[in-house]
Amino acid sequence: MNKQMILYDNQRQVFHLMNDNISYVFEIVEDTYLAHRHWGKRIESYSLSNKSTLKKRTFAAMTVPERPEFSLEYVPLEVSFPNQGDYREPSVQIRMGNGYTVSRFAYEKFEISDGAPEFTAFPHARDIPESHAQTLTIHLVDSISNIRLLLFYTIFEDVDIIIRSSNIINESRSSVMIEKLFSASIDMRYDGQLSTTFYGTHQKEYQLNHQPISHGKFSVGSNRGASGPQYPPYLSISKDATEFAGDVHAMTLIYSGNHLSNLERDQYNHLRLQIGLNPDAFAWQLGPDESFQSPQAVLSYSDKGYNGNSNAFHQFFNKHLIPQTWAKKPRPVLVNSWEMSYFDVSEKIMKDLIDSAKEMGFETVVLDDGWFGERTSSKTSLGDWQVDANKFPNGIKPLVDYAKEQGLQFGIWFEPEMISPNSDLVKSHPDWVMRTAEYEPLLGRSQYILDLTNAEVQTFIIDLLTRSIEDFGVSYIKWDMNRHMTDPASNLPNRTHANEYSHRYMLGLYRILDTITTLFPEVLFENCSSGGGRLDPGMLYFMPQTWASDNTDGLDRQRIQYGASYLFPPYSLTGHVSSVPNHQTGRVIDFETRKHLASFTNMGYEMDIMQLSDHEKAVVKDHVEGYKEDRDFLMASEFYRLESPFDTNHCTWMFTDEARNKIIVYVFRNTYDVSELSLLIKIPFIDLKANYVEVSSQTQYSGSELANCGIALENPIGDHLALRLDFEKC
Repeated sequence: MNKQMILYDNQRQVFHLMNDNISYVFEIVEDTYLAHRHWGKRIESYSLSNKSTLKKRTFAAMTVPERPEFSLEYVPLEVSFPNQGDYREPSVQIRMGNGYTVSRFAYEKFEISDGAPEFTAFPHARDIPESHAQTLTIHLVDSISNIRLLLFYTIFEDVDIIIRSSNIINESRSSVMIEKLFSASIDMRYDGQLSTTFYGTHQKEYQLNHQPISHGKFSVGSNRGASGPQYPPYLSISKDATEFAGDVHAMTLIYSGNHLSNLERDQYNHLRLQIGLNPDAFAWQLGPDESFQSPQAVLSYSDKGYNGNSNAFHQFFNKHLIPQTWAKKPRPVLVNSWEMSYFDVSEKIMKDLIDSAKEMGFETVVLDDGWFGERTSSKTSLGDWQVDANKFPNGIKPLVDYAKEQGLQFGIWFEPEMISPNSDLVKSHPDWVMRTAEYEPLLGRSQYILDLTNAEVQTFIIDLLTRSIEDFGVSYIKWDMNRHMTDPASNLPNRTHANEYSHRYMLGLYRILDTITTLFPEVLFENCSSGGGRLDPGMLYFMPQTWASDNTDGLDRQRIQYGASYLFPPYSLTGHVSSVPNHQTGRVIDFETRKHLASFTNMGYEMDIMQLSDHEKAVVKDHVEGYKEDRDFLMASEFYRLESPFDTNHCTWMFTDEARNKIIVYVFRNTYDVSELSLLIKIPFIDLKANYVEVSSQTQYSGSELANCGIALENPIGDHLALRLDFEKC
């Protein structure tokens, strides 16, 4: 029998969600409002011990006249509305038919159910039968406007995660406009915490940003129509936390479009954390008897520092988000044609690549951009997905068959959301282009965006992918998306509310992805958006891996992969060994560094392996075979960051199984420092009571020695040192 993880104390009117490690507690106050009381380490019971004494304050609006000391201005709320005396950022804002945004919701009832809610329109936490979950649904009602608000809270037995989302139901006879609907909003006490977010750009994704929390508001997000590399959906707060210890509260969003993370510190030193749809680029008209569901927010807490917080995200993504077909299935080691030949691909080149790939032990060959239409550059042919007969006179299918005869699988590149201005598709369907009626659409990377709010366009893409997969026989699709929105509008006559467009686009994209991945569960789909331009939990629901960055440089990739690991399991990221000088930076970094960095991820190659010397081919073959031996372990292991490339000249991380029987440590030292006699690496995430042997030297150490004293490594002259250490429990 499953244990109860959601309790309600009727006397105190307190809800308590808990598993073995965490608790989430809130209270009904004045029979109307929801006050946040605790989110953190598990507590056995809650008796309102930390409930603040309220005091009457000048200018504070009184929602309960007989209690002048009570004001929503200083109540730590679970959900907040404008124009009720709480002048902080509201989490829900609805414009009524009379133009006002006044609404007054009151608690009505609750329901507790087994399992996690499932939504057909967009990605969500998967309700896995063998993984116990429970969901609390809170009903709030505005009896004047007849609007119902549902708040969903889901807790899992096997991961230290809370899932929150909201649903608005219009039970009135008039239409209303939703102007703001955050998926989660939590009020906490300011206690000297720092905030952590990400920033970045193309080829420089997931850069860490730690900063103090000042009075006022701090926001990061996207209005680009995609989650974007600039400010992907993540917000955390912590006080004195390190990678190894301390409380970290973090949140992300299972969504791939416009989003916003808010952090507000008010005059009473309350902190308000919010995440959800970006209200600057969102509105939704809700007619009578219609409802609107927000994306799900993922709340992660750990008292074991940033590593512990990341592990909670990793476990949740692996167990409850990644497609189940691929959750525990090894993915093929591949070689991609892009940096080898760019648009200059051909049947001969690909056949030769297949032969070389077989010789070196690869499992899949991927034909990237350039195989269709008259695609000799990025300026043409998107939308015209016919095979270029000059490059491939016999089509794609014979290549796929040839690869299979050699024991290899075959993959192919698409950018199905885009269209070139000189394509035949534009000529036949100009109304399929995302654009306003009045202005010519702007180009980005020499291309337009297809209007995915149009069901005909959705069907076109579904049919295109279905036909291609079946006709070609490919087992892998690289799905690219190489620009952001500039003209978020549709030519469809029923699109009257412009700020609905970007969310409708995402719903259209999600319908396409859900249909295709359901039809072809055995096909491996890789998410890409010029690298990490749409690297988010929403895409991970459909595609188990993402090309982390177009930048494969052995220095820059350390920070990119380090930052991305705050959210994503390393095996959900793809990284390739590329040639030098690096095509993005011009740097020449040794093979060992590039090899070990790619081995951190779902590994592949992106270079002309056909031009390698016999010795180089042997080295590559040895790397590929070694990675295959490690693959099952890496896919199932726990991951820990030991030294940060953002703070030091080093980057060190490790993989280990839950029992700490096996440990792999990767060490990267960048520039040589003459004053650094040796490299000292401590390994705290180890069995302190066990003994370990370092495999290459066969030297034995105690776990406590490795954790507290560390291991000294040789520091030879020269830049860019990369080392791998293997430890096995004796």
